[in-house]
Amino acid sequence: MSADIESALRSSKSAPPMPRLGRKSRLRRIFGQRAVIMLVINLAFILIMTRLSPYFLYAGNGFANFRVMLVSMAMDSIVLAAMVMLLVGGMFDLSVDGVVNMTGVITGALLVSGLNVALAIAAGVACALVVGLINGIAVTRLRMNPLMTTLGTWWVSQGIAFGITQGISSHTFPQAFIDIGYAQPLGITMPIWYAVILLVIAVWVLAKTKFGYHVYATGGNREGARLHGVKVDRVTIISFVLVALASALSGIVYAARLNAAVPQTVNGLNLRVISGAVIGGCSLNGGEGSIIGALLGLFFMTMLTNASIMLNISPYWQMCILGVVVLIAVGADALAKRRIPAA
Repeated sequence: MSADIESALRSSKSAPPMPRLGRKSRLRRIFGQRAVIMLVINLAFILIMTRLSPYFLYAGNGFANFRVMLVSMAMDSIVLAAMVMLLVGGMFDLSVDGVVNMTGVITGALLVSGLNVALAIAAGVACALVVGLINGIAVTRLRMNPLMTTLGTWWVSQGIAFGITQGISSHTFPQAFIDIGYAQPLGITMPIWYAVILLVIAVWVLAKTKFGYHVYATGGNREGARLHGVKVDRVTIISFVLVALASALSGIVYAARLNAAVPQTVNGLNLRVISGAVIGGCSLNGGEGSIIGALLGLFFMTMLTNASIMLNISPYWQMCILGVVVLIAVGADALAKRRIPAA
């Protein structure tokens, strides 16, 4: 948590106005405390892998493997952009997978029934937003535990996806819908465009806007932020809704790229995104983290998975390796906090 926000949230009954952010504080929000470390780790990993496997960044086939990694990371980054805001605000959301699958299934089912693309997408997104709103209200107004709340809404939304399809995927969508996932403006595939746009918006929101300031304040000291006039419940609800919106977009893009609405399109997306963000410097306690740091953390996880495949490592051992990396990141974060003397 930055010094500016710490000073703003010192307990005070008079609740003076929150100070303006300095340039250094904004830079910390953009890059985070671990971004440089993750950049060095990523570059070192690339150098090691190019030695171990000539095809990791092989230029002879147009960097095909690297492009595959970029598209894979872009699909996850659509959700990452919103999830970082939620994590910085001191919350997390495990319902992402269910919302992604539910949105894709609802949109796909409506398209197959003959509804036009815009209305089908609107219906799918609306259902996702309801889930996000339920998560936010349950956690803030009803004081329900975010772990059990979002786990419950994951079950509900995933159940809806299976209930609508009865386990059978929907196929044959209009070309206009397929283009949402496969069009290539300027030779760049759509998932990368979506990810870049959302990530840039998220960086701007967290670093430059009052809402972003309130997100950091809420995650750093919820009660202190409340005393300084921050509507912490509203910040949390909006953050949950934004994650649901990003999940809905992800579900639509997946359905468009698969040309099918599959009830279990994604599995473990929420854990990949949260883990990547934590590796990149986001704190599960809130108040710390950045989009760029989280993106570098997600990139490292994507490369690690890809490298494991290229080195013929069993998928079961891949899970073990990723788990160890996450444990190391969380452990490093905990050790760093223990070394900081209390103010």
